[in-house]
Amino acid sequence: MRKGAFYMWIFLLLFVSCEEFYKPVLEEVPGTMVVESHLTNNPSQNFVRLSLTRNFYSTDAVVWVTGARVDLIETGGPTTRAKENGPGYYTFPILPVTGWRYKLRVSYQRDVYESDVVVMPPIPTIDSLYTQNKIQIEYKVDAFGIPQKIETPGREICIDAPITPKLKYYRFSSRKVLQWIYYPPPMAPPWFGWKNVSEDGVFNLAGPKDYSISDKIQVHPLFSLAYNGRQYLDSASMLPSGWIAIIDQYGITKESYDFHEKLNRQFNAEGSLFDPILTQVFGNMHCLNDTSKIILGYFDLNSYRQSRYFLDIGINDKSPGVVRKLDQYHFIPADGYLDGEYPVFWERN
Repeated sequence: MRKGAFYMWIFLLLFVSCEEFYKPVLEEVPGTMVVESHLTNNPSQNFVRLSLTRNFYSTDAVVWVTGARVDLIETGGPTTRAKENGPGYYTFPILPVTGWRYKLRVSYQRDVYESDVVVMPPIPTIDSLYTQNKIQIEYKVDAFGIPQKIETPGREICIDAPITPKLKYYRFSSRKVLQWIYYPPPMAPPWFGWKNVSEDGVFNLAGPKDYSISDKIQVHPLFSLAYNGRQYLDSASMLPSGWIAIIDQYGITKESYDFHEKLNRQFNAEGSLFDPILTQVFGNMHCLNDTSKIILGYFDLNSYRQSRYFLDIGINDKSPGVVRKLDQYHFIPADGYLDGEYPVFWERN
């Protein structure tokens, strides 16, 4: 019996010793230029950021491209030089104009990179914003590794937007601010606080359906909110008191829509054989002096409008709820609270 156990241990030892962590040897290549551009009709949302890619196993900090020459070239008009306001961060002293055509040129060391010509789209609008009941379904693994289905009742916030010959595609980003109140022990004033709720990290895109002749984008979802607002807060003593939704809407081109849709597929990749790979996501930038040289990124020229709404979604699907468009756009800082007084941006039913 002891002899059999001894041989079993020897066998297990040999089996374990055969395991080896495989780390493939990847060719190290010089950093590739990465162009992140975000140009709109709003001065606070105008920048070009330049960096270089790192090798796969690198843990080094981001390599920002400094000292480059970045130009915004208007078709039939002047060329505007950007100013470097930080490492790899470039801004222009002018705003692009809707309906005009532009291209971006980046000169760095011996290379000159240039984008396709892009037309600045018209300023976007939202026809209406409303909510509808929705049960959010997700799966989480329990302590035993078994997936458990979790249903979260709430409301989905949707919009309608027009489709015109000059503007058919949109991109949205949203900031959700949850207002809360805390009542301390007697004789002490209440606290009025707020907390930002983040997004899921993918691009929210909207455009006409294939083969559709509709003149409107309808029931396009922006985000969902749970009826139980306390799940977003840090303490059961905090009482939810409505939401402020800050919606950034961008008018984009068909090419920008396609590019960001491919990025979404990349972000959502799950290891399938048919998942897109990074080299399949091509931007609109090219190297003029060496057509074989790869450049990553996109010259994105977007029109922009911000809209704000106060939302009270109630406690269940029977609640009437409140949706009110706001006409005052106060600055709302990161999470915080005031003791005994309402913040200037506070909204009430």
